[in-house]
Amino acid sequence: MKAKNVFSALLLWGMTGLIGSGNVQAEGKIKIVATTTVIGSIAGEIAGTEAEIYSIAKPKRDPHFYSPTPRDVLKAKKADVLIHGGLDLETWRGPLLDAVGKPELMWPNGKRQIDVSAGIELLEIPPSLSRAEGDIHAYGNPHYWIDPENGKRVARNIAEGLARLYPEEADFFLKNAGIFEAKMDIKIKKWTALLAPYAGKKIISYHKSMIYFLRRFGLVSAGEIEPKPGIPPTARHLATLKKIMKEDQIKVILKETFHENSTPKKVANDTGALIVIFAQAVGEVPEAGDYRSMMDYDVRAVEAAFSPVFPSIRRIDEKTALDA
Repeated sequence: MKAKNVFSALLLWGMTGLIGSGNVQAEGKIKIVATTTVIGSIAGEIAGTEAEIYSIAKPKRDPHFYSPTPRDVLKAKKADVLIHGGLDLETWRGPLLDAVGKPELMWPNGKRQIDVSAGIELLEIPPSLSRAEGDIHAYGNPHYWIDPENGKRVARNIAEGLARLYPEEADFFLKNAGIFEAKMDIKIKKWTALLAPYAGKKIISYHKSMIYFLRRFGLVSAGEIEPKPGIPPTARHLATLKKIMKEDQIKVILKETFHENSTPKKVANDTGALIVIFAQAVGEVPEAGDYRSMMDYDVRAVEAAFSPVFPSIRRIDEKTALDA
């Protein structure tokens, strides 16, 4: 659905009498709306029992092209705080907030919105903007949360934002951020050790979305199934890609659940590569019940794919990998 149509549909819902319906929020709790399940998961660890959290974009959906529902509009209308990913991944966020009609939730100047991308070193900032380069992002690659160090920064931004809005609870939020960071530090040490033997190994991904994860763990991107972001692969591009994979002995393809399966499956069959389902959302695979378990799944799935003797990992020909 194009942005104009999304806006029209959401505005219609925003003007209806349905606004008074829906679940009644528990009295006294902060009503937080998060744009993604990753942000919602981390926000839950920071706000704890002080908040009720609703995540808009659902797992197994492409976050670039999510279409907000009437329920999303209703939840956002009742929200005390909006916590979002910033940048330009969530292109649907603007039309949604236009329909909601609460300036205080608007990015970038709304007083009750928290942009979790603040302070994060963004990669792949384009020197210029051209549609010939595909669906590029003006501010840089927005998939920053799959670097677990950036996950810590997201938590800190949420805690500081909530502390600003609710100073009487500031110590609680900041303490929870410290606990989150300490837990992440333990995990990051373990994840780094798991992938250290494979430093320098090359992978192929479907979309240009893995750079933060690869940089954190010393892995290398050798290309994408998409010739350019958002552009369907051509036969010529795939032939070149398979030639590179065979010459460099690249045996791992990473893809999210929401990308089509037939092309990567053919590439894998022609090159002897494994396809690993890489979770970028909490709930995208059964193992990803929260942010830490999502990252744990991703690290272990990649480690298993590189391992000479790998356990059961998600491959494209398994039914669980196809349930997008």
